[in-house]
Amino acid sequence: MKNSRCYSIVAEVMCVIFLIICVYPLALMINKSFGIGGFTNYKKVFEYFNLFRNFLTSMLVVGGTLIFVGIFCSLAAFAFSKIEFPGRRVLYYIILTGLMIPTSALIYPLYQIVRGLNINNTPFSLIFPYATLNCCFNLLMLKNYYDALPNSLIDAGEIDGASMWDIFRLIMLPIAKPGLTFVLIQTFLNSWNELQMAMIFINDTELQPLSVVPLRFMQTQSSSGFTVNVMYAALVICLLPIAVFYIFASKSLVSGLTAGAVKG
Repeated sequence: MKNSRCYSIVAEVMCVIFLIICVYPLALMINKSFGIGGFTNYKKVFEYFNLFRNFLTSMLVVGGTLIFVGIFCSLAAFAFSKIEFPGRRVLYYIILTGLMIPTSALIYPLYQIVRGLNINNTPFSLIFPYATLNCCFNLLMLKNYYDALPNSLIDAGEIDGASMWDIFRLIMLPIAKPGLTFVLIQTFLNSWNELQMAMIFINDTELQPLSVVPLRFMQTQSSSGFTVNVMYAALVICLLPIAVFYIFASKSLVSGLTAGAVKG
């Protein structure tokens, strides 16, 4: 009993320490945004930039990425988990090698492809790379989730005369909703916060995603006379949508991650 109590106390203390470490930068950022100028700093952000177009680009990019990842990862994960076909294991591990390739090493070839397709400075220049890069990890998570589902569900569906598509659509996919929810939330967070490709693939500052806006304030700080507090205000504005989203989606994120981590 003493060991259990001691373990609980140590665990709670460690959680508090990690919480302070994580919250301190956020608290510092908010405090700095209200420094010299107060609420005027936030007003300057909206006066200097029309953030509606940047916000719209972020929504289009994230929305398109979620559609592609949701469709292709669901189908691929089910196929690799429950359908036997030649070369299944080899093809699966080839796809997973994408997890070992750093994003920075792919920026130049991806930019050449985007420019060759003439889709730079459009949301599609980010949708396709984001969807591709997010598919590797999400495929791993969803496949593990489908592996945990019993094959007897497929057998029961086949006995009732259902096709494999019907089994996937009507039986397996509804059960796998927690895993799919995690995949979509994780994709949303990655796509919204991505910075490197957003700066390179979309050169028009008015069309860039919201994540690039704070850097634009840093670049114009000396010429426009903005204080560093205005840049912190821009950071808070850009972080606010994702913070609100994470607050409401954190429970689904944790439950989906836990379910996908268990392999049957």
